[in-house]
Amino acid sequence: MASVDDHRRRTTDLPPATTEYFAPELATIDSYLETVPPTIDTAAGDAAVGPIHTLPWFYVADLTGWRGSTLARLLAAEQGVACYELSAGAADALPALWSLIDESGDSPVVLHLDLQGDGGRIQRTLREALRRGYTHTPDGWDEPVRGEPANLHVVFTDTTPSKRLAVPLPAATTPTTGAVLSYAPRRSMLPERPDGTTMLSDPPALHDREAELEQFLLAALAGYGDDDARQQYVDTAVEILSITHSLIGKRDLLFDVSPRLALKYGSLLDRLSVGATTERLGQDVLGQVPQSPGSEDIRATLRDLLPK
Repeated sequence: MASVDDHRRRTTDLPPATTEYFAPELATIDSYLETVPPTIDTAAGDAAVGPIHTLPWFYVADLTGWRGSTLARLLAAEQGVACYELSAGAADALPALWSLIDESGDSPVVLHLDLQGDGGRIQRTLREALRRGYTHTPDGWDEPVRGEPANLHVVFTDTTPSKRLAVPLPAATTPTTGAVLSYAPRRSMLPERPDGTTMLSDPPALHDREAELEQFLLAALAGYGDDDARQQYVDTAVEILSITHSLIGKRDLLFDVSPRLALKYGSLLDRLSVGATTERLGQDVLGQVPQSPGSEDIRATLRDLLPK
């Protein structure tokens, strides 16, 4: 069986600040994984009485895309296993998926998948593979795939969640079910049958999130620029992200602040001035704010924060 290409493998050596930032989410994941048995026989159980087995599958409603991807890498780090990311649009995505399923027969592995619609071929193939107990000979393969459902940890990231979450996991009335990992502060956002739902605490209030963001960015960017430059950059970055959060948060309560861009440009503090890094961050965020009459005030506020 061919191994998965290295370019699909994600690094898991994230800074301690990242682990600390996601401590509540990781605790929720750990609690859910305690319910997953060492081995799973997908043919066992009675669908009429609800889910018999829990799967190490997680659906993360995440508008920013950063939270789901980072949680997958942190999960892999905690488990001491490899983390892979598949693009549903890649021509060789399915062979790579079967290789990962086969790898799960020997040891745990983490797969991160950014969803592109509810009916993608990756999701369909995973569900079909699960129905077969991860034992199957794909077309064109000389040897059968023999995986272990308890070892394949899958993190689905949905960057366009609907008001009622569409769950790309086995239905809650089948013998197996995965976890829907979501803030889901409105009951209408829960699945119709939330048996497999692992609830996170509601997102922190904005002023609490600002404090968390500041601590996280200062720790994650330690070593980039001097202390004064780093503090100036982080102060402005948190303000920019908070203003953007205020706009988008009114439209969707699932939104959470993503420090991805602040980390990206903060790493340039060794080479660029505070003003230059701040301008790049602000222009990038400004470019993502919809250009509509209703967003003009927020765009003007963001422009005022940029260096003159």
